[in-house]
Amino acid sequence: MAVVPLDVAARTHVGYVRRHNEDAYLVLPVQGVLAVADGMGGHRAGEQASRIAVDAATGVLMVAQRADRFDDLESLTRVGRALRVANQQVIQAASEDPGRAGMGTTLVVAMFRDERIFFAHAGDSRLYRLREGGLRQLTRDHSLVQQLVDQGVFRDRDEANAAGVGDNVLVRSLGMQGKVEPDVGDALLRAGDLFLLCTDGLAGKVPDGEIEALMNACGERLDELADRLVQAALDAGGSDNVTVVVARPKPVATGSPAS
Repeated sequence: MAVVPLDVAARTHVGYVRRHNEDAYLVLPVQGVLAVADGMGGHRAGEQASRIAVDAATGVLMVAQRADRFDDLESLTRVGRALRVANQQVIQAASEDPGRAGMGTTLVVAMFRDERIFFAHAGDSRLYRLREGGLRQLTRDHSLVQQLVDQGVFRDRDEANAAGVGDNVLVRSLGMQGKVEPDVGDALLRAGDLFLLCTDGLAGKVPDGEIEALMNACGERLDELADRLVQAALDAGGSDNVTVVVARPKPVATGSPAS
């Protein structure tokens, strides 16, 4: 069996401002599958979009995890396919109900197998890895502000924000178009690796340095870590829904360091 099982803790909170929680997550620790989504849309359609997306994507990944061993390229194909299937499910659900028109969602998924993590995402929900005390963001936001920084229009996100570019404008998500091209990636697992999947209710409000400090302080106590990450987002104002999933692979993987 190629599956890498996980120790996991997950939390979600509506925050102090929003009336509904449009975030969704699904954790399958025995099967080595994780998903986090942040929905968008009026009349609670965002809640439906995020739930549809995580259910559809994890269904694809569960099938993949039951398959016989296959190579890394096939694993990357599977996580990308998970987001494409989720996109189609969100679009279909919107087409069947006028009240869901225009709904969409971000989505980040992770699949652990063959001593690697395989991941895919669309939108600004993130995947981080803590390794040897250092935090690294493995995904790159599909947001207008990130796009402008990448193009050199602004030096960093703070400068873009100061110029009036909001963090909440997405350039890619599920439900926006008939086809979506998710970003996919993979990395070799190493002993002690700790992973965080989260919505922008955390990543957009709490600096990476503070997230890193909390993960280092509580990394051996995943339930406490999840609670403290959510509390950090609430202490920063709690203006958005916040969802966090923290996971540590159970096996000790050996090999050359991942990039």
